Amino acid sequence: RIQILFEMVQLKEEDTAESTSESVSGTSSTPPRDISPTWPFVLLSIAIALISAGAYQLTHPFTSNYIPVSQPDGGKLTPRTTIPYHNEHDDELYTDHIIYGSKKRLRSLYKGKVYNKEQLSQHGSDSSEPWVAVLGHIFDVTTGKRIYANNGAYNFFSGRDGSKAYSTGDFSDAGLTDDLSGMAKEKIGEIYTWINTFQSKYPLIGRLEGPFFDSTGSPTQTWREIEESLLELGEEEERLKKVHLRFPSCNSHFDSNNNAGEVWCTKKSGGVTRNWVGVPRKFHLPGRRVRCACVQERDLNDPKLQPYPDCPASSTSCNFNV
Repeated sequence: RIQILFEMVQLKEEDTAESTSESVSGTSSTPPRDISPTWPFVLLSIAIALISAGAYQLTHPFTSNYIPVSQPDGGKLTPRTTIPYHNEHDDELYTDHIIYGSKKRLRSLYKGKVYNKEQLSQHGSDSSEPWVAVLGHIFDVTTGKRIYANNGAYNFFSGRDGSKAYSTGDFSDAGLTDDLSGMAKEKIGEIYTWINTFQSKYPLIGRLEGPFFDSTGSPTQTWREIEESLLELGEEEERLKKVHLRFPSCNSHFDSNNNAGEVWCTKKSGGVTRNWVGVPRKFHLPGRRVRCACVQERDLNDPKLQPYPDCPASSTSCNFNV
């Protein structure tokens, strides 16, 4: 845009110079043209061009030409052009639909690509473009071929959805399965974290028809149950964070030679900085291992707390034997 505007300015200046020359030589019968300065026009044109460019940028956000790729040193970058671009990266992957006869909106519906297991198997470790699937989410791991191709450390994940193995570590054919029947929600949560890991490194190219999504890519009842488990885990994590802030862990030191140790409290322990010190107490949280917690005076009567033997009640440090 700016180049075109400058060409327009140049033509205007040449036209003005020509008009001036004709006026001076008296060869023209028309009145002399206005030869006012053109710089105001130049500045105004540049301003308009910059505003237009800014408006374009707002509607077409800048996308980096580089994306992080798994490397031994964790610091190398690979051009995006080495990875096929997929529409699944766009927000257009999902859309809101309206229920007939109602203004109530359904949750976002999937409209990306759906593959079956046979199609996925064609992108195994011997393929030039290996894919892996986790909980029905398919990733193109071509840029990680050294890991997922033949002889790679994780080649057995390619061309299949081996979700269960991401938690159990069983990499046999029987263990590399998408059947999560009977798995605890904590284990499912461990598997789900791999979706975030893959998504930070590789393109998400679609969904897999199977136990988690149907042939249209819509969630199955199994996936709905996984979502409920993840929601419960999230709520539990938030609750534990609040508990940890109220009862932060103690500083500790253990002498393995004498099977003895020491715990103590300061204004910073367990990763929590605060304006109080507290006293050490054994903290029994149901379903969790007993640990030392720094406790404020107001919480000393909590039934989940027990004093350390032979330790003064108001002491900020206690010794113990195992």
